[in-house]
Amino acid sequence: MEYKQGFWRKIKDILRDSYRNFQRGEPIVYSGAIAFFTIFSLPAILIVLTLAGSVFFAEETVQAEIVKQMEDLMSEDVGKQVNDLLNNATQIPIGFWSVLIGVAVVVKSATIIFFIMQKALNSVWHIRVKHDVNYLKLLRHRLVTLGIVAGLGFLLLLSLVFDATLLVFRDQLHELLEEHLSVTVKLIKTVLSILVVLAFFTAIHKILPDAKVQWQDALAGGIITSILFLIGKEVIDYILGSVKVVGFYAAAGSFVVVLLWVFYSSVILMLGAEVTKAYADNQGRKVEPSEIAEKFEKVNGEKG
Repeated sequence: MEYKQGFWRKIKDILRDSYRNFQRGEPIVYSGAIAFFTIFSLPAILIVLTLAGSVFFAEETVQAEIVKQMEDLMSEDVGKQVNDLLNNATQIPIGFWSVLIGVAVVVKSATIIFFIMQKALNSVWHIRVKHDVNYLKLLRHRLVTLGIVAGLGFLLLLSLVFDATLLVFRDQLHELLEEHLSVTVKLIKTVLSILVVLAFFTAIHKILPDAKVQWQDALAGGIITSILFLIGKEVIDYILGSVKVVGFYAAAGSFVVVLLWVFYSSVILMLGAEVTKAYADNQGRKVEPSEIAEKFEKVNGEKG
């Protein structure tokens, strides 16, 4: 009984400290910046995703799966807007230079978003890059981290390919499998999606900051982030269905929904980072900066 009370007391303390530190930080500023750069790079990202997926499947299948994922994640209106965007893009002759420009836009935008997220997470840990750091060492460290994050992106792409495969063979699977087995496949797909989201957020909390974060601490933040992400999906879907944001903003409505989603995801990522830090502090584990970073104390609103 005492163990249970102690456990819940720890959870309460961790969540309380996380929320207090979250309020003192600047999650709105960082999340707004991430949402801004994401919305402008979205068309290029979708086009490059379609081109990459068309290596394995027909372009129409890849496009249908992307639209389906956007509908499931956000709303039917966003899915329709994405479908129109991809249809318009396919009408443009795709040559070497157009692909090169698209990839360049994605890489540039992803790099900017990556550094904003890294700076945001560093601020949670009160860590910043050393002023006198060797630039070659900094570049090597950044490239390694960026490569790992790109690998996580590939993991998400594999999840997308898995969903696309199920879409392609949906009719055949329905004929081969009995009804209860078909339900089992859907359950496996749902569980796999949840595990991918959990693995992604946990790895982000472990790898992205310039800090030596333990996996068990990162897992605590990953669990909270994943739970809030899944809950937020249902809440935002309900709000969008009730308020009709898309209709209120007319043609720009779908992009407003995307902005809202990216903004919310960024905010809960910051909150998850605060949980990671609070959990590490609660367990008495001191998280040290990496070789290119140093600790600092925020004074009078100082930024990292």
